[in-house]
Amino acid sequence: MALLTIIIGGAAQFLLALIMLRVATTLLSPEEMGKVSLTLTTIAFFALFLINPVGMFINRRLHAWQSSGVGITYLRLYTRYLCIVALIAATSLPLIHISGWINFGIPVYWLLLLVCGSLIFNTINQTAIPSLNLLGDSTSFVVLTVASLALSFICALVWVKVAGPTAESWLAGLLLGQVFVGILGTRILFVKLQPTRTSSFRPHVDQKHLRVLFAFAWPLAIAAGLGWVQAQSYRFILENQMGLDQLGLFVAGYSISAGIIAGFESVLTTYFQPRLYRDANDPVERAEAWHRYAAAVIPSLVLTVALLISLAPELTRLLLGTNFQSSSNFVVWGACAEAMRVLVSVYALIAHVHMRTGQLILPNLVGGIFSVLLCSLLIPHMGANGAGAGLAGSSFAIAALMQFMLVRKLERKPSVLPIVAAFGTGIGLCILSWGLRHELATDSWLGLAVNVISIGTIFLSAQYFFLRKHLVDKPVFQRTN
Repeated sequence: MALLTIIIGGAAQFLLALIMLRVATTLLSPEEMGKVSLTLTTIAFFALFLINPVGMFINRRLHAWQSSGVGITYLRLYTRYLCIVALIAATSLPLIHISGWINFGIPVYWLLLLVCGSLIFNTINQTAIPSLNLLGDSTSFVVLTVASLALSFICALVWVKVAGPTAESWLAGLLLGQVFVGILGTRILFVKLQPTRTSSFRPHVDQKHLRVLFAFAWPLAIAAGLGWVQAQSYRFILENQMGLDQLGLFVAGYSISAGIIAGFESVLTTYFQPRLYRDANDPVERAEAWHRYAAAVIPSLVLTVALLISLAPELTRLLLGTNFQSSSNFVVWGACAEAMRVLVSVYALIAHVHMRTGQLILPNLVGGIFSVLLCSLLIPHMGANGAGAGLAGSSFAIAALMQFMLVRKLERKPSVLPIVAAFGTGIGLCILSWGLRHELATDSWLGLAVNVISIGTIFLSAQYFFLRKHLVDKPVFQRTN
């Protein structure tokens, strides 16, 4: 039942995200989409560098906090920390705007509202709701996740219709939806975190707590900041060399792959990560927990990438507005780069569960350097395709280095046979899609529908085949009192 709920919720979330992309590229021009991407990238910088490491620490300790009844107190302290991060952003962004280093394309007061508001309220939303899943309440997690996305979409659509088709209108609507559902998710989470028995222990934060947090978080902060350089700094390079219009086209195509892979990742992490984090607290189960997780995710990831590559022209026609139909090449680049990102996140969990996060710094440093160099060198010669090649190349460099540094040292490694079989199935999908495209003339809607339905059906059947043996033991955290 838990898996069915997750699949239904994941499908709803996936469809909503794709509908939002279609509506956004229909209502907004490529230039406005470029502005959206720069604003989101700025939010991501502060969130990844200053917030994400602390959020990962919360994930790692949430089960223990629930058992001891101190979760609510620590999460309230976390909210104060978010306000400090927002203050840092509010101080630095006007200086960046005045300097002229970056052309955001929107007024500075809108930039401050969107960035600071997102750092506080989006983070509360993205902390409270996933925490419900970590505590075993997958139903509430799925319902609130879909509700958050749906309400954000509705608010964005209404705001754009009322205030005009601008980047700031769209982003303000998205933020408003996150605020409402985030408040509801927080209330539900706090009910679950209420102590079940009285205790004389009063949680506090002293130097010992801060040292433990700092030891865990500072490598993640550096790795996340370097990860931002690797994955998102290209937007500033592309805007500087080719303008907001080309940036908007690239991001639209890339977003198709990013959205579909994020949907795939969400379903699998929702189902498998609670057990991973639960078993990470047991020294005996720790290594085996990661092995089970990787064995489930990696072959499924390969199939998802094959789906995107095989249907790139059809997905572009279905999911983007008429001004963005030249973006199909960027779907392929996005599939390659995002696949490496997910693989890197799987490898990074080795460091997370063993509390050795310092091992993540070097791979992300190499990836950040490669990304900036490759994008700067390739964009002048290849246009926006150079950004895609730079992202894919740098992502591959990180994955290869982490394979050498982390996976190679494990006593037990993921089996190669399912991955090879997934690659073979993926190649078959691409060949079949190419044949159908030429035989059915997919410039017609009927031919397009036949190709998408045929490839999609085979893809889903193959996914079940590779995942079926991993679905026997339900990875749901059972609370013990």
